[in-house]
Amino acid sequence: MIDAYLENKLLKLEKQEELVINKGKRLYKTSTIYPLDKLLIAVLDRSLNLISGFILLIKNENFTAASHLIRCHLDNCLRLSGAWLVDNPQHFAEQVIKGIKISKIKDRYGKKLYDNYLAQQMNKNYPGISDVYDECCGFIHLSNKHILMSSKLIDSNKLEFKINKRDSYISDETKIKAIELMEDITKMVLDFSEDYIETKIKVDKNSTK
Repeated sequence: MIDAYLENKLLKLEKQEELVINKGKRLYKTSTIYPLDKLLIAVLDRSLNLISGFILLIKNENFTAASHLIRCHLDNCLRLSGAWLVDNPQHFAEQVIKGIKISKIKDRYGKKLYDNYLAQQMNKNYPGISDVYDECCGFIHLSNKHILMSSKLIDSNKLEFKINKRDSYISDETKIKAIELMEDITKMVLDFSEDYIETKIKVDKNSTK
């Protein structure tokens, strides 16, 4: 059973779902659908589902599964950011739509768009995102994080373990931090979305003059 403060944090995150939907509505109101529109729609749709799934898992006290979704959500943001690092964003989106791995695509400086490189580039505008990337990778791959989530030191002579579907050793502080990470990543997705939509609106206005 989650406490009231944690519940309020989840409600705040839940409100971001509407912001994600509204970005999609704004995008649909623009003119021609370009390849980057399709990519952005996929990102917004995936973001909405990840946020919803994360909330349900936290409410069901399944932090082990919920923590994986943070990395997936960050993946959304990192890979979308690649469109801002290349000379031709629409061509970038076309390549992704065709199934070409983003890690095989190069930016305007000839650097391949590996996830860690994307995180480093995003870190310039969003300080700390590289650290978040490193921490989230620890949730995806079996690591000390999972050992800590399945055991608890009772005293110097006693170590307790658990194998069950509920959180037993995850503090509310850890859950709150995770919720805030989801919020921050969503804000970044919304920032990229707004930047593209505003650019597209300006292009549409200029083309009708």
